[in-house]
Amino acid sequence: MPEAMHAPVPAGLGPAPFDGRRFSNLSGPDAHGFASVLKWMLTRRRARWPKRLEPIQAAPPPDRVDDGTIRAALIGHATVLLQLAGLNILTDPMLSRTAGPLPWLGVKRVRDPAFALADLPPIDLVLLSHNHYDHLDRSTLAALVGRDDPLILTGLRTGRSVPSGRVVELDWGQSHQEFGLRATFVPAEHFSARGPFDRNAALWGGFVLETALGRIYFAGDSGDGAHFAAIRRHFGPMTLSLIPIGAYEPRWFMSPVHMDPAEALAASLTLESQVSLAIHHGTFPLADDAIDAPPRLLAEALASAAPAGRGLDFRTPALGQPVIVAASGA
Repeated sequence: MPEAMHAPVPAGLGPAPFDGRRFSNLSGPDAHGFASVLKWMLTRRRARWPKRLEPIQAAPPPDRVDDGTIRAALIGHATVLLQLAGLNILTDPMLSRTAGPLPWLGVKRVRDPAFALADLPPIDLVLLSHNHYDHLDRSTLAALVGRDDPLILTGLRTGRSVPSGRVVELDWGQSHQEFGLRATFVPAEHFSARGPFDRNAALWGGFVLETALGRIYFAGDSGDGAHFAAIRRHFGPMTLSLIPIGAYEPRWFMSPVHMDPAEALAASLTLESQVSLAIHHGTFPLADDAIDAPPRLLAEALASAAPAGRGLDFRTPALGQPVIVAASGA
């Protein structure tokens, strides 16, 4: 299997700050510690979420797409099926009922995935942004590995949590080339942890895919930051961007790691994205914002934005509804 490419890292895109034990954001160390977490838990004003929503009946995706377009379908949360040039890619596969260390311990999803595993086509490549339970779900990954054995790309020291022998770990700015595309791991403003003692011991980030049909950006999970401008400066305008819009309240606590909808739109404008797809909302009650707030506030931000400029085509389709993007060229 080809190894990660160690080309010179573009300015602002890496490598990740690392002290030998812990990684840091480009903006600096964690803004919040245990005291801030405790303050949030004691002062929360959590919006009421439904316990369960009726499943969305989505038509199963095609087995392959090779018609010169990029087809993206949000399955739920940050899990997106990307289909292009005969290739099937899955981002942050999470199909389980609970995001947590055990089936009975964690945050319960209120909305079922648009597709069950049996409905998904064969998966060739998985992009894994970081190791939080709502993004790295070992149960879903194990099922995918048992069925398709896809190549899995992720950040440094994250592979230890992945039940697969086909894992390539990348630092920020490092690339892997296979399947006729180049995937580069890029910075995000976030953190990692799967337990109380491993905070930031594994690297988090997003991905830029350079393909014959255009550039695809998967932000993973991120707060606002200068990395969006650095990504645009190095790679050029994006053809399709997958950008998180939820889990942003309260701002004093969440802003370092989660964008609000207005910041997500600003990121799309900075990236000059031809089309952006909203992810990371409406599935898990992770913060204090209401289930319907992210798409509503994104619509308000779009309505008040200037009418000119790429980046304003920012969509919030129903789960499973495909977004089809015309090729823009590499």
